[in-house]
Amino acid sequence: MNNLAFLFPGQGSQFAGMGKHFWNDFALAKRLFEEASDAISLDMKKLCFDADLNELTKTMNAQPAILTVSVIAFKVYMQEIGVKPRFLAGHSLGEYSALVCAGALSFHDAVTLVRRRGILMQNADPQQQGTMAAVTELSLQTLQEICSKVSTEECPTGVACMNSDRQHVISGHRQAVERVIRIAEEKGARHTFLNVSAPFHSSMIQPASEQFQTVLHQYSFRDAAWPIISNVTARPYSSGNSISEHLKQHMTMPVRWAESMHHLLLQGVTEVIEMGPNNVLSGLLKKITNHIAPYPLGQTSDIHQLSNSAERNKHVVRLRKKQLNQLIIQSTIARNYNKDSLAYSNMTTPLFTQIQELKERMERHDEELSEQELEHSIHLCNLICEAKQLPAYEQLRILK
Repeated sequence: MNNLAFLFPGQGSQFAGMGKHFWNDFALAKRLFEEASDAISLDMKKLCFDADLNELTKTMNAQPAILTVSVIAFKVYMQEIGVKPRFLAGHSLGEYSALVCAGALSFHDAVTLVRRRGILMQNADPQQQGTMAAVTELSLQTLQEICSKVSTEECPTGVACMNSDRQHVISGHRQAVERVIRIAEEKGARHTFLNVSAPFHSSMIQPASEQFQTVLHQYSFRDAAWPIISNVTARPYSSGNSISEHLKQHMTMPVRWAESMHHLLLQGVTEVIEMGPNNVLSGLLKKITNHIAPYPLGQTSDIHQLSNSAERNKHVVRLRKKQLNQLIIQSTIARNYNKDSLAYSNMTTPLFTQIQELKERMERHDEELSEQELEHSIHLCNLICEAKQLPAYEQLRILK
C-alpha cells in the first residue's frame, strides 16, 4: 500500500537563494523559472536568488516565488524518483502548489493567479496596520476566547491557523494582536511574530477576498489526479467544481492544518515529503504526531537522501513498529463502553490472544513483521476499539 503524501509550504518559508540548487542541477528548473518569469513579467530567478529578503517577503513576490520553487521540487522528484502520492496538502498558499502538481491548475495560470492574489492581499492593508504571530503553549479554545474578548470592528483579530495542538497563529490589526499576546503571556504562552507583510486569513483581508473571487471566475479547474486536502474543511476536495468554491473562502477562513494532518493519519499515511523551501511543515508535523515520518525536498541533496530507499525503509519499519506498539497499549487499556459484557468477552478474548502473540514477536529483535502482518495487527487493534464501542474522538486520540 502507498502510504505517502506530499506537503507544500506557504508564505513565511521564503529565503534568499531558494531554488538555486535546482537551477544549477536540473534543466527543468531553468525552464520553470523562465516560464514563471514570462507569466508575470518578473525575473523570478533574480527575485529568488539575488533580491533583498524584504523585497522577496512582499506578499505579491513571495507567493509566486514559493509556488515556483515548490512546483520545481515536485517535478524534480517525479523525474528522479517518481513514486506517486496518495494525498496532497498545502499550507495556505501551498494549496495552489498542490493544485498545480495534481494537474488541477496549470503552472502558468497558478503563477499568474497567486501574483494577483498577493497584490490584492498586500493592497488590502496599504498602511501595514495588520500583523500575524505564532502563539505556543496555549490551547486553541483559550486563545479563541482571548481573541473574541479583544477583537473589535475597528481592530479585529482571530485565530488564522491551527497548526498543531499547542501552536496556533493569530492575525489581524497590530494593536489587537499585541493585546492578545499580552493576555496570552500572562497565561504562560509564548509568541513569535511572522515574517509576512499582511494579516492573512483575517477579516482585514475581506475586501481583497471579494475582489479575488472575481479573478477566480477567469480560471478553470480540472479534477485532481490525487486527493487534495482543503485548508477550509480539512478534507479532500470532492471534485474540480468544488475547488473554486473553497478558494473563495480561502483568504479569510483559518487554515485547519492540524486537522488536515490528523486526516492523513487516519487514512494510514506514514510518510510525507515537503516539496519546497525551509522545512517549516516538517517541523510542524513533529509537533502533531510521531507516527508520520517527514522528509524535506528543498534542494538537490535531499533527492539523494530520498533515493536511498533501503535507509528509508528501515526508518519506516522502526516507525511503524513504534506506532503499532503504542496502538496496542492504548487500545488495550482504553475504557470499555460496551455494556454487554458477554458479547464484549466473546469478541475480545481471541483478539487479545492474538495481540499478546504479536507483542512477544515484536520483542524478539531477530524477527521482523511483514507488511501484511503489520496491516493485520492494526486491524486487530481497530476491532478491539470497536468491541469497546469507543466514540470517534477517543479513537482519534489513540491514533495520535
